[in-house]
Amino acid sequence: MKWLNRLEEIVLVIALSAMAVIAFANVISRYFLHASLSFTEELTTNLFVYAIFIGASLLARENGHLGFSLLTDLVPVPLKKTILSLVALLTLLFFAILLWYGVEMVMQQVEYGAKTSALGIPEWIMGSSIPLGALICLFRFTEGFWKEYRRLGGDEK
Repeated sequence: MKWLNRLEEIVLVIALSAMAVIAFANVISRYFLHASLSFTEELTTNLFVYAIFIGASLLARENGHLGFSLLTDLVPVPLKKTILSLVALLTLLFFAILLWYGVEMVMQQVEYGAKTSALGIPEWIMGSSIPLGALICLFRFTEGFWKEYRRLGGDEK
């Protein structure tokens, strides 16, 4: 799985770097040329969506999402496991629904042949960030759940 970890990190660095360069270029263009680069907003917004999903999956892998640790630290381990399982179930349900509707959205974009307004590329390329991100998050949140469950002693019979 190290290759997937590294791939996520590389894609995230590239997306965030590209967003910074594109936004900076637009600011410079507006300041010196008194003209905005119309495609920058569209591209930055879509890169941001990819970055959000990849960042969420990285945090899930590292168990870095904020939780109710103030409450769960005060309860016994069996109740912690129950709360962890409930939160995992709800999170996975959310991403499964997001995946389902994301796939439907992309299928409609392909069917209608929609193009983005500024760049003129097929919308499904940008829209695919939703189902791909949801799929990655489903995988990583499941992985994070199992790690945390085992850490709490859930692998004992």
